[in-house]
Amino acid sequence: MIRCTALLLATLVLFLPAGARAQTAPLETLRIGVLPAEICGGVFYGIDRGYFKRAGINVELQMFTNGNAIAAGLASGSLDIGLTDVVNAMAAHTRGLPLVYIAPSLLNTEKAPTFALIVAKDGPIHTAKDVTGKTIAVNGLKNVSQLGFEAWVDNNGGDSKTIKWVEMPFPVMPGAIAQGTIAGGLPPEPALTAAEESGDRVVVMDHNAIAPAFLLSGWVTMRAWADGHGDTVKRFAQVIRESALWANKNHDESAPILASYTKIPVDVVRKMRRGDFATEFVPAQIQPMIEAAYKYGIIDKSFPMSEFIYTPK
Repeated sequence: MIRCTALLLATLVLFLPAGARAQTAPLETLRIGVLPAEICGGVFYGIDRGYFKRAGINVELQMFTNGNAIAAGLASGSLDIGLTDVVNAMAAHTRGLPLVYIAPSLLNTEKAPTFALIVAKDGPIHTAKDVTGKTIAVNGLKNVSQLGFEAWVDNNGGDSKTIKWVEMPFPVMPGAIAQGTIAGGLPPEPALTAAEESGDRVVVMDHNAIAPAFLLSGWVTMRAWADGHGDTVKRFAQVIRESALWANKNHDESAPILASYTKIPVDVVRKMRRGDFATEFVPAQIQPMIEAAYKYGIIDKSFPMSEFIYTPK
């Protein structure tokens, strides 16, 4: 009787849909390093909407304050996958650190620009030409925001070589502008919207920067880990693509999800300038970033993007 029951159960399992059988298997846990920002939305939405679970993945989130700490976690083996911006990834690649991109994240586009300069409301800066010779603040020298800004200035009539750069935390920038210590700052969201609401004026870099659309960030891992987890890399990338397709069309629905993971108030999220997520790696959105980083001295040599974009075997 017992043998008959076991045989019957085994037979039933064979006739279950593949998806149902997969759900009975234990989920694979991935340790993923994230930042409390929209650029990590692909993972946040993938968790909340059940895409990861459906792909057989359990996500163990680890929150960080900057991409350098995530890269260190990947190098030490305490993380499997993490988010880093393109400039950090390029710099790591040229230094010989075997970080590779396995999925893209947020884009800067002329249709949905995520970069903007905050200046004094009644100040003299209105165009790229007006920035020539001014002091501008970034939260980290030679980062992705500085690179995009320099290209925008040079391509729109200004001279980036005359800009004086200072490193400054985002919350300090509005006060420094009011005091005249700096002429402007380059904060991301939600600091950008907060500065605008407090009285600063926003100069949007929505034309003729590095490219009409260029990749800001993406999901990276160590090449050796990717080589040993090819199927996992494919499933992770598919979830990120699915999240991107959904998020690009559902800003209202994604706002409370983003707020819950980042701790940004949902009313602030709804006011923010929301970016578009890339759904695949596009050469025209990445190679210009590499060339710009070389031109502006952030990396000491150019290279083809294929060197740090991973293709599962």
